[in-house]
Amino acid sequence: MYPETLTTGHRVIWSLPEHLRTDHLVLVFHDAGSTVETVAEHYFRFLPEATTGLAIQAGFDATFGNSWFTTYDHQHANFPEVISAAHRVFDAIDEDEYGTSNYVSIQLLGVGQGAALATTLLRVRPEAINSLVGLDGYVIDNAMLGAFDDGDAETSTTATPVLWISTENTNDPSAEFAHDWLTAHTRLIEAETNSAITPFLTQNVS
Repeated sequence: MYPETLTTGHRVIWSLPEHLRTDHLVLVFHDAGSTVETVAEHYFRFLPEATTGLAIQAGFDATFGNSWFTTYDHQHANFPEVISAAHRVFDAIDEDEYGTSNYVSIQLLGVGQGAALATTLLRVRPEAINSLVGLDGYVIDNAMLGAFDDGDAETSTTATPVLWISTENTNDPSAEFAHDWLTAHTRLIEAETNSAITPFLTQNVS
């Protein structure tokens, strides 16, 4: 793992040293109360050889680690915090802070709250995302965020493949909302184990 603190203070960990990085990027987002080191250690192993992983540290301090926003369930998200976290990622991409001008594809992998952020990024700018992996995560149920779901058909999320892995209890309301939203707005593939990650990412490298 190759940690770096960028000029804006973003703390990140790369899966490869600079001279070995490929032109297919996988952005990796940790769960609330977790760390960039933890998500890199657990999930970089699933990245295909053709990809470069970049784990990004969230902006809010938590009791343990960091969080992307200060709310932790799908129905009571703080919209300004959520959209700020999304723009934090996109602004860094647009300003080439991550060196993304050299990448031909961007895939997302999010765990827990990181999956909520990943689906938010997909809703805000679907044309920028090639595919998405969510692990034990949720989709935010918010009317203002839902306004992004009715965008231009040419840039719709419905063309985006999503692998949604649930290893925990799927009977809670957040799981039901996530399933309904993903079914309606993406090309959903569901799985129960992490073994599906590598073949999915490999298939969607473009």
